[in-house]
Amino acid sequence: MLFEDTPRGSSRDLLPAARRSTRNGLFLVGLIFLGTRLVTLVGAYYGSHVLLLIQEQLRPSFVRHVREWKQVQAGQAESAEQAERVAAELRAAHDLLDDFAPLCRFDAGHYQNIVERGYEYLSDPADPLKTSGGYNIAWFPLYPLICRPLAQVMSTRAALVLVANAAALAAAMLLYLWIRRRVSEPIALCSVALLLCMPWAAFFSFGYAESLTLLLVVAALRLMDSRRWMAAAVVSGLATATRPTALAIAVVLVLAFWFNAEHRGRGRLSLRARIGRLVPLALVSVSGIVAYAIFLTVRYGTPFVYSANFKYWVQDQRRADWLGFLTFSRVFEQLKYFGAFFLPYPRGPIVAANPLMWNVPIILFILFVSLAGMKRVPRSFRPLLMLGPLIFLHAYLACGGAVFGIEPIGRYLAVAVPTFVVLAAWCMREWSWGARTALISFLLLVQGALAFRYSMTEWCG
Repeated sequence: MLFEDTPRGSSRDLLPAARRSTRNGLFLVGLIFLGTRLVTLVGAYYGSHVLLLIQEQLRPSFVRHVREWKQVQAGQAESAEQAERVAAELRAAHDLLDDFAPLCRFDAGHYQNIVERGYEYLSDPADPLKTSGGYNIAWFPLYPLICRPLAQVMSTRAALVLVANAAALAAAMLLYLWIRRRVSEPIALCSVALLLCMPWAAFFSFGYAESLTLLLVVAALRLMDSRRWMAAAVVSGLATATRPTALAIAVVLVLAFWFNAEHRGRGRLSLRARIGRLVPLALVSVSGIVAYAIFLTVRYGTPFVYSANFKYWVQDQRRADWLGFLTFSRVFEQLKYFGAFFLPYPRGPIVAANPLMWNVPIILFILFVSLAGMKRVPRSFRPLLMLGPLIFLHAYLACGGAVFGIEPIGRYLAVAVPTFVVLAAWCMREWSWGARTALISFLLLVQGALAFRYSMTEWCG
């Protein structure tokens, strides 16, 4: 066993010395959070800096350009041409660097649109399911709802980034408190480090709903592990209002309840009692996505505008055929990046530096740890460990094997917290200090590369 079941209790039961140790541990979690977020911030802002140099055809001497900009702003331009050129460069710099722009590319723009103007779906009069433009209904409502009040006192982008980072920090602290009491202090800290060093943890700093989903998933898992089923169902319902892939946590709740439910001190529930309690739990656990479906029905006449909306992006010809779909051919196709090692210079190093190169290998590694760890964890923890495989399966089925849908699966797996706990236990028990350091360093390196690519407005899942 990588770890055993331990008595459960509240933090109020801890002795004063243990409480001080918890405070110290939370301080270390904060340091891990700041260090890993610094990697993402540096990668993102440096990527935007490079994009500015390319876009404006500037020489890579940014300090000199800033000096020239200040000179022109002070009215000391050498000529009208110089003043006009510098004005254009300043506008580009503002667009690319100001107001958290490097952290708010791609989906963040849609969340910003929802916060500022609400949902839009322009349907074709001849076919209500066919969009003619305006498709931000693909992004679920809880994250923009939380950001909207903050956007009244700061910029929308600042609100998106603040909520994302605050939720990520809260999730890391909650994970530490849960696993410290559930397993041990070293494994709790290692779990947090792995969570925040995974390449896709870069999205916890972007204007995305991933951090809020993570916080709710960790809270739901902790409540399940404490057998607080209805509270876990409520939190799961909130999670399903953040991302559709959060449906996996509702399935995990059903599995965890089915295999672990018991009377207090009187053994396992009967089959009839389990079914009777499971039905309301299951309904509550998906309440977020049901509420959003009701909203779409009231607003647009049918909830199916959500699924029809995706045809705007993913045409049928981009999906895998049945043979390819059943054999996961499009997944293994993503290993193509490793062929970059055999490409001539300079194309080979450029392709090899793409963080998408490591996307599928890390996804497969997470699935391997999830499944292989089943026999090495307590029986009560096994349903929780199904979260990673369920997220993968849901995302793969939803995208129909299209590459466009396969590439973000890694980002969705960033909330597969139980797998990171098992990996942390494995690392702490059987890996050397050097091997753990090498793993963390590699993951952080890929995270920085992903942040760099993201801010360069290049798709990275």
